[in-house]
Amino acid sequence: MRNPLRPTVGLVLGGGGARGMAHIGVLEVLAREKIPVDLVVGTSAGALVGALWCAYRDVRDVRARIAAFCASPQFRQDTFADLVTMAPSPGADQGFVQTVRRFYKLGLFFATTLFQKSFIDGAQFERDVAAVVPDARIEQLPLPLAVVTTDLRLGREVVLAEGSLRAAVMASSAIAGVFPPVVVDGMELVDGGFVNLVPVEVALRLGADVVVAVDVSSNIADSQTFSRTGSAISLRASAIQAETAKLFEVRFADVLVRPDVSDVHWAGFAEFERIIPRGRDAVEAVLPEIRRALRRARLRKPLWSLLGRKWTVDFRRPA
Repeated sequence: MRNPLRPTVGLVLGGGGARGMAHIGVLEVLAREKIPVDLVVGTSAGALVGALWCAYRDVRDVRARIAAFCASPQFRQDTFADLVTMAPSPGADQGFVQTVRRFYKLGLFFATTLFQKSFIDGAQFERDVAAVVPDARIEQLPLPLAVVTTDLRLGREVVLAEGSLRAAVMASSAIAGVFPPVVVDGMELVDGGFVNLVPVEVALRLGADVVVAVDVSSNIADSQTFSRTGSAISLRASAIQAETAKLFEVRFADVLVRPDVSDVHWAGFAEFERIIPRGRDAVEAVLPEIRRALRRARLRKPLWSLLGRKWTVDFRRPA
Protein backbone atom coordinates (compact mmCIF):
# COMPACT_ATOMS: atom_id res chain seq x y z
CA MET A 1 0.00 0.00 0.00
CA ARG A 2 1.31 3.43 -0.93
CA ASN A 3 2.44 5.65 1.96
CA PRO A 4 -0.06 8.58 2.05
CA LEU A 5 2.70 10.90 3.28
CA ARG A 6 4.89 10.19 0.25
CA PRO A 7 4.71 13.00 -2.30
CA THR A 8 2.64 12.32 -5.41
CA VAL A 9 4.89 12.57 -8.46
CA GLY A 10 3.38 13.68 -11.74
CA LEU A 11 5.16 13.16 -15.06
CA VAL A 12 4.14 15.52 -17.86
CA LEU A 13 5.00 14.43 -21.40
CA GLY A 14 4.68 17.23 -23.94
CA GLY A 15 3.82 17.18 -27.61
CA GLY A 16 6.26 17.39 -30.50
CA GLY A 17 5.51 14.64 -33.01
CA ALA A 18 8.41 12.27 -33.58
CA ARG A 19 10.49 14.31 -31.15
CA GLY A 20 8.30 12.73 -28.49
CA MET A 21 10.22 9.48 -28.90
CA ALA A 22 12.71 11.15 -26.54
CA HIS A 23 10.12 10.48 -23.82
CA ILE A 24 11.09 6.80 -24.01
CA GLY A 25 14.66 7.68 -23.02
CA VAL A 26 13.34 9.74 -20.11
CA LEU A 27 11.26 6.80 -18.89
CA GLU A 28 14.24 4.44 -19.18
CA VAL A 29 16.29 6.60 -16.82
CA LEU A 30 13.45 7.16 -14.32
CA ALA A 31 12.91 3.39 -14.16
CA ARG A 32 16.63 2.71 -13.78
CA GLU A 33 16.98 5.28 -11.00
CA LYS A 34 13.81 4.01 -9.28
CA ILE A 35 12.22 7.46 -9.27
CA PRO A 36 8.52 6.94 -8.56
CA VAL A 37 5.81 8.21 -10.91
CA ASP A 38 2.23 8.22 -9.63
CA LEU A 39 0.40 9.82 -12.53
CA VAL A 40 1.06 10.79 -16.14
CA VAL A 41 -0.33 13.67 -18.20
CA GLY A 42 0.33 13.67 -21.93
CA THR A 43 -0.25 15.78 -24.99
CA SER A 44 0.00 14.45 -28.55
CA ALA A 45 3.16 12.30 -28.79
CA GLY A 46 3.36 12.51 -25.00
CA ALA A 47 -0.13 11.03 -24.84
CA LEU A 48 0.97 8.14 -27.05
CA VAL A 49 4.09 7.28 -25.05
CA GLY A 50 2.31 7.92 -21.75
CA ALA A 51 -0.60 5.67 -22.74
CA LEU A 52 1.74 2.80 -23.59
CA TRP A 53 3.72 3.19 -20.39
CA CYS A 54 0.62 3.41 -18.18
CA ALA A 55 -0.79 0.33 -19.91
CA TYR A 56 2.30 -1.91 -19.84
CA ARG A 57 4.35 -0.37 -16.97
CA ASP A 58 7.57 -1.46 -18.67
CA VAL A 59 9.44 0.93 -20.93
CA ARG A 60 10.91 -2.02 -22.84
CA ASP A 61 7.40 -2.92 -23.99
CA VAL A 62 6.79 0.69 -25.05
CA ARG A 63 9.95 0.72 -27.14
CA ALA A 64 9.27 -2.70 -28.64
CA ARG A 65 5.74 -1.80 -29.78
CA ILE A 66 6.87 1.42 -31.45
CA ALA A 67 9.86 -0.31 -33.05
CA ALA A 68 7.63 -3.09 -34.41
CA PHE A 69 5.24 -0.56 -35.94
CA CYS A 70 8.04 1.51 -37.53
CA ALA A 71 9.45 -1.68 -39.08
CA SER A 72 6.07 -2.83 -40.41
CA PRO A 73 4.87 -2.63 -44.04
CA GLN A 74 1.94 -0.58 -42.73
CA PHE A 75 4.29 2.19 -41.56
CA ARG A 76 6.32 2.14 -44.79
CA GLN A 77 3.12 2.50 -46.82
CA ASP A 78 1.97 5.50 -44.78
CA THR A 79 2.55 9.12 -45.78
CA PHE A 80 4.90 10.31 -43.02
CA ALA A 81 7.70 10.69 -45.57
CA ASP A 82 5.47 13.04 -47.57
CA LEU A 83 5.03 15.21 -44.48
CA VAL A 84 8.80 15.42 -44.02
CA THR A 85 9.18 16.47 -47.66
CA MET A 86 6.50 19.17 -47.40
CA ALA A 87 8.03 20.88 -44.36
CA PRO A 88 11.78 20.12 -44.21
CA SER A 89 13.72 20.82 -41.05
CA PRO A 90 16.10 23.80 -40.95
CA GLY A 91 19.39 22.82 -42.56
CA ALA A 92 17.88 20.00 -44.62
CA ASP A 93 18.79 19.55 -48.29
CA GLN A 94 17.03 22.32 -50.24
CA GLY A 95 18.44 21.56 -53.67
CA PHE A 96 16.49 21.79 -56.92
CA VAL A 97 15.16 18.22 -56.85
CA GLN A 98 14.07 18.49 -53.21
CA THR A 99 12.39 21.84 -53.90
CA VAL A 100 10.43 20.39 -56.82
CA ARG A 101 9.34 17.43 -54.72
CA ARG A 102 8.32 19.75 -51.92
CA PHE A 103 6.07 21.87 -54.13
CA TYR A 104 4.55 18.75 -55.68
CA LYS A 105 3.73 17.29 -52.25
CA LEU A 106 2.42 20.64 -50.99
CA GLY A 107 0.14 20.83 -54.02
CA LEU A 108 -1.10 17.31 -53.27
CA PHE A 109 -1.69 18.25 -49.63
CA PHE A 110 -3.74 21.35 -50.43
CA ALA A 111 -5.68 19.58 -53.19
CA THR A 112 -6.55 16.75 -50.80
CA THR A 113 -7.54 18.92 -47.85
CA LEU A 114 -9.59 21.27 -50.04
CA PHE A 115 -12.30 18.61 -50.33
CA GLN A 116 -11.56 16.26 -47.44
CA LYS A 117 -11.23 16.60 -43.65
CA SER A 118 -7.57 15.65 -43.61
CA PHE A 119 -4.51 14.62 -45.60
CA ILE A 120 -4.44 11.19 -43.91
CA ASP A 121 -7.86 9.57 -43.85
CA GLY A 122 -9.54 8.49 -40.64
CA ALA A 123 -9.43 4.76 -41.37
CA GLN A 124 -5.66 4.81 -41.83
CA PHE A 125 -5.21 6.95 -38.71
CA GLU A 126 -7.30 4.50 -36.70
CA ARG A 127 -5.34 1.50 -38.02
CA ASP A 128 -2.03 3.13 -37.13
CA VAL A 129 -3.08 3.88 -33.55
CA ALA A 130 -4.62 0.43 -33.10
CA ALA A 131 -1.34 -1.15 -34.23
CA VAL A 132 0.45 0.42 -31.26
CA VAL A 133 -2.06 1.28 -28.52
CA PRO A 134 -3.96 -1.51 -26.70
CA ASP A 135 -7.76 -1.65 -26.68
CA ALA A 136 -8.27 -0.52 -23.08
CA ARG A 137 -10.10 2.03 -20.96
CA ILE A 138 -8.13 4.87 -19.41
CA GLU A 139 -9.69 4.53 -15.96
CA GLN A 140 -8.67 0.84 -15.81
CA LEU A 141 -4.96 1.39 -16.51
CA PRO A 142 -2.48 0.32 -13.81
CA LEU A 143 -1.22 3.92 -13.56
CA PRO A 144 -3.46 7.04 -13.70
CA LEU A 145 -3.33 8.85 -17.05
CA ALA A 146 -4.82 12.12 -18.28
CA VAL A 147 -4.78 13.01 -21.98
CA VAL A 148 -5.01 16.61 -23.20
CA THR A 149 -7.05 17.41 -26.31
CA THR A 150 -8.59 20.48 -27.97
CA ASP A 151 -12.33 20.96 -28.49
CA LEU A 152 -12.48 22.20 -32.08
CA ARG A 153 -15.96 23.72 -31.76
CA LEU A 154 -15.55 25.55 -28.44
CA GLY A 155 -11.81 26.17 -28.74
CA ARG A 156 -11.12 24.85 -25.24
CA GLU A 157 -8.94 22.31 -23.52
CA VAL A 158 -10.55 18.96 -22.77
CA VAL A 159 -8.73 16.49 -20.53
CA LEU A 160 -9.71 12.84 -20.83
CA ALA A 161 -9.16 10.56 -17.84
CA GLU A 162 -11.72 7.89 -18.73
CA GLY A 163 -13.06 6.21 -21.81
CA SER A 164 -11.32 4.57 -24.76
CA LEU A 165 -7.53 4.80 -24.59
CA ARG A 166 -7.20 4.57 -28.36
CA ALA A 167 -9.76 7.33 -28.96
CA ALA A 168 -8.00 9.61 -26.45
CA VAL A 169 -4.58 9.07 -28.06
CA MET A 170 -6.05 9.64 -31.52
CA ALA A 171 -7.74 12.86 -30.40
CA SER A 172 -4.65 14.22 -28.65
CA SER A 173 -2.51 13.44 -31.73
CA ALA A 174 -4.92 14.64 -34.41
CA ILE A 175 -2.89 17.45 -36.01
CA ALA A 176 -5.43 19.68 -37.75
CA GLY A 177 -5.38 19.18 -41.50
CA VAL A 178 -3.11 16.14 -41.30
CA PHE A 179 -5.47 13.89 -39.32
CA PRO A 180 -9.26 14.18 -39.00
CA PRO A 181 -10.93 15.35 -35.76
CA VAL A 182 -11.92 12.54 -33.38
CA VAL A 183 -15.46 12.53 -31.98
CA VAL A 184 -15.66 11.75 -28.25
CA ASP A 185 -18.98 12.23 -26.43
CA GLY A 186 -20.19 14.52 -29.20
CA MET A 187 -17.08 16.73 -29.06
CA GLU A 188 -14.84 17.12 -32.12
CA LEU A 189 -11.35 16.84 -30.66
CA VAL A 190 -7.96 17.61 -32.22
CA ASP A 191 -4.32 17.80 -31.12
CA GLY A 192 -3.94 18.91 -27.51
CA GLY A 193 -0.84 20.90 -28.41
CA PHE A 194 -3.03 23.70 -29.74
CA VAL A 195 -4.16 24.54 -26.19
CA ASN A 196 -1.55 23.03 -23.86
CA LEU A 197 1.70 21.73 -25.29
CA VAL A 198 3.28 20.83 -21.92
CA PRO A 199 0.29 20.48 -19.53
CA VAL A 200 1.91 21.10 -16.15
CA GLU A 201 -1.14 22.75 -14.65
CA VAL A 202 -3.26 19.67 -15.41
CA ALA A 203 -0.88 17.52 -13.37
CA LEU A 204 -1.17 19.95 -10.45
CA ARG A 205 -4.96 19.85 -10.64
CA LEU A 206 -4.80 16.07 -10.68
CA GLY A 207 -2.98 16.18 -7.34
CA ALA A 208 0.75 16.06 -8.10
CA ASP A 209 3.02 17.35 -5.33
CA VAL A 210 6.07 17.19 -7.60
CA VAL A 211 5.88 17.72 -11.36
CA VAL A 212 8.61 16.60 -13.75
CA ALA A 213 7.80 18.00 -17.20
CA VAL A 214 9.39 16.97 -20.49
CA ASP A 215 9.39 19.54 -23.30
CA VAL A 216 10.21 18.07 -26.72
CA SER A 217 8.86 20.92 -28.82
CA SER A 218 11.02 22.93 -31.16
CA ASN A 219 12.04 26.20 -29.53
CA ILE A 220 12.09 29.52 -31.36
CA ALA A 221 15.64 30.20 -32.50
CA ASP A 222 17.23 33.62 -32.84
CA SER A 223 17.37 33.66 -36.61
CA GLN A 224 17.90 36.07 -39.48
CA THR A 225 17.46 33.38 -42.12
CA PHE A 226 13.68 33.05 -42.31
CA SER A 227 11.95 34.63 -45.31
CA ARG A 228 10.41 38.10 -44.88
CA THR A 229 7.35 37.19 -46.93
CA GLY A 230 3.98 37.74 -45.33
CA SER A 231 3.27 34.02 -44.91
CA ALA A 232 6.67 33.33 -43.33
CA ILE A 233 6.30 36.23 -40.90
CA SER A 234 2.79 35.08 -40.00
CA LEU A 235 3.99 31.53 -39.34
CA ARG A 236 6.87 32.74 -37.19
CA ALA A 237 4.57 35.05 -35.21
CA SER A 238 2.20 32.13 -34.56
CA ALA A 239 5.14 30.00 -33.41
CA ILE A 240 6.23 32.78 -31.04
CA GLN A 241 2.71 32.95 -29.61
CA ALA A 242 2.69 29.18 -28.99
CA GLU A 243 6.18 29.32 -27.44
CA THR A 244 5.12 32.12 -25.08
CA ALA A 245 2.11 30.12 -23.87
CA LYS A 246 4.30 27.07 -23.33
CA LEU A 247 6.92 29.00 -21.36
CA PHE A 248 4.21 30.34 -19.05
CA GLU A 249 2.99 26.79 -18.39
CA VAL A 250 6.35 25.13 -17.72
CA ARG A 251 7.27 27.71 -15.06
CA PHE A 252 5.06 25.73 -12.68
CA ALA A 253 7.04 22.50 -13.08
CA ASP A 254 9.44 21.51 -10.30
CA VAL A 255 11.86 20.11 -12.87
CA LEU A 256 11.89 20.75 -16.61
CA VAL A 257 13.58 18.25 -18.92
CA ARG A 258 14.47 19.56 -22.38
CA PRO A 259 15.94 16.95 -24.74
CA ASP A 260 17.99 18.36 -27.60
CA VAL A 261 15.71 17.44 -30.51
CA SER A 262 15.91 20.64 -32.56
CA ASP A 263 17.29 18.74 -35.57
CA VAL A 264 14.48 16.16 -35.56
CA HIS A 265 11.54 16.56 -37.94
CA TRP A 266 8.17 16.28 -36.23
CA ALA A 267 7.14 13.56 -38.72
CA GLY A 268 10.47 11.69 -38.66
CA PHE A 269 9.25 8.62 -36.75
CA ALA A 270 11.54 6.34 -38.74
CA GLU A 271 14.46 7.91 -36.83
CA PHE A 272 13.09 7.04 -33.39
CA GLU A 273 16.16 4.98 -32.40
CA ARG A 274 18.44 8.04 -32.64
CA ILE A 275 15.90 10.22 -30.80
CA ILE A 276 15.54 8.06 -27.67
CA PRO A 277 19.10 8.73 -26.36
CA ARG A 278 18.37 12.48 -26.42
CA GLY A 279 15.79 11.91 -23.69
CA ARG A 280 18.20 9.82 -21.63
CA ASP A 281 20.90 12.48 -21.81
CA ALA A 282 18.53 15.28 -20.88
CA VAL A 283 17.00 13.64 -17.82
CA GLU A 284 20.37 12.36 -16.55
CA ALA A 285 21.55 15.98 -16.51
CA VAL A 286 18.71 16.99 -14.15
CA LEU A 287 18.63 13.94 -11.86
CA PRO A 288 20.06 15.98 -8.95
CA GLU A 289 17.22 18.52 -9.43
CA ILE A 290 14.62 15.75 -9.37
CA ARG A 291 16.01 14.28 -6.16
CA ARG A 292 16.10 17.72 -4.51
CA ALA A 293 12.49 18.34 -5.53
CA LEU A 294 11.47 14.99 -4.02
CA ARG A 295 13.27 15.77 -0.76
CA ARG A 296 11.57 19.18 -0.48
CA ALA A 297 8.18 17.64 -1.15
CA ARG A 298 8.72 14.98 1.52
CA LEU A 299 9.14 17.77 4.05
CA ARG A 300 6.04 19.63 2.84
CA LYS A 301 3.71 16.66 2.45
CA PRO A 302 2.93 16.08 6.17
CA LEU A 303 2.05 19.77 6.56
CA TRP A 304 -0.25 19.68 3.53
CA SER A 305 -1.92 16.55 4.93
CA LEU A 306 -2.59 18.27 8.25
CA LEU A 307 -4.07 21.28 6.45
CA GLY A 308 -6.31 18.96 4.44
CA ARG A 309 -5.26 20.16 1.01
CA LYS A 310 -7.51 18.80 -1.73
CA TRP A 311 -7.48 19.13 -5.50
CA THR A 312 -10.66 18.38 -7.41
CA VAL A 313 -11.45 18.64 -11.10
CA ASP A 314 -13.82 17.14 -13.64
CA PHE A 315 -11.41 15.92 -16.28
CA ARG A 316 -14.09 15.23 -18.85
CA ARG A 317 -15.00 18.92 -19.13
CA PRO A 318 -13.12 21.86 -20.61
CA ALA A 319 -10.73 23.53 -18.22
